[in-house]
Amino acid sequence: MPLAAEPDDTHGEGENQQLLITTKGGPGLEGLVVGSYCHDVLIRGGRVVGETLGGAAAFVSNVLDAASPWDAALNGTAPFVVVAKVGHDFVYASAPAPARHPPLLCASPTTSFHAQFSETAASAHAPDRELRRVRACDPIYPADLPDRRFAYGLAVGVAGEVLPETLEQMIRLCRAVLVDAQALIRAFDGDGAVGHVALDDTPYARLLPRVAFVKASSEEAPYVGVETARRWCCVIVTEGRDGCRLYWNGGEASVMPFPAVQVDPTGAGDSFLAGFATGLLWGLSATDAALLGNFFGAAAVSQVGVPTFHSKMLQAVKEILEEKTTKRYSPCINGTNFTLEKSNMHNELHAALQEAAMLMSEQQQADKANGNGGDICSPWELTSQ
Repeated sequence: MPLAAEPDDTHGEGENQQLLITTKGGPGLEGLVVGSYCHDVLIRGGRVVGETLGGAAAFVSNVLDAASPWDAALNGTAPFVVVAKVGHDFVYASAPAPARHPPLLCASPTTSFHAQFSETAASAHAPDRELRRVRACDPIYPADLPDRRFAYGLAVGVAGEVLPETLEQMIRLCRAVLVDAQALIRAFDGDGAVGHVALDDTPYARLLPRVAFVKASSEEAPYVGVETARRWCCVIVTEGRDGCRLYWNGGEASVMPFPAVQVDPTGAGDSFLAGFATGLLWGLSATDAALLGNFFGAAAVSQVGVPTFHSKMLQAVKEILEEKTTKRYSPCINGTNFTLEKSNMHNELHAALQEAAMLMSEQQQADKANGNGGDICSPWELTSQ
């Protein structure tokens, strides 16, 4: 199915070759991630119970670094560029994601969110929460993006930082662009409380025919307008413990979930989108790639803040993908045509990833028994409070 073709842009064979980066494992495709690193503060009953690194750029790069289908490139990172802005007050510069993919420094303070959880909730990190933006860093402008071609782009704003003109520049630079709906439809009242506006009422609506995929939560989907949006691009609606659904012009598909014990829902959608993109990089169809999205989304909610993936689990996932895919270095994401339907191996892939998820669960239980990973706060929490 043709998607996201840039009307005034043709990529010749020679130019396409420039999108490939040679790594130890073979040619990789350079990506562009545009979003934020944030300070996240978790509150219950008026009391701060945790402070962690947040922001979509942190969660997305965490998954891409962990599971992309190539050996490590320079400095142990996968071949993609992160464009994010922080202030001089940013305290997580030594955390893995920002250390590997440093942000741009600016004079304004780092974007900060407060997540208020109910005192009567079953846990400090129950799904029901009130999210409030208390500080906002400078937006990301088109001039902040590298002036070169990329195979794919991920627009993953959380605080209004990806401007319409910035998304349009991403479309010019990238052969395929994947967008998180929260980058397009989030709105903030005078107190910073997070709300939503209809996509049709935003300047982003005219760009929809030029993006490949839009990911929305079930809460965001009514504001996106799935029935209209699916005429132009593939819309993925995540449904938490029920998995996700894909909608495109002429078809749709349901994708099974993976079980998870939810500790903190923050970053689940970001991790899903990164897992989905990783699946496309491995050569999976869109519906098969959504399995990998569900997998990493489930992994994200089982920990507070940016999750740590155990090496045995990651090795199992990569071995599964190596066995199941036949186009390791012919990624589906390098172009404007995508296979959307389930493949014949869809159920087998789900079963294999289910076993990898069990490895992760067993390791987490072992960590808890040994006194590791049991605290509310992330390992990268503030050390002075």
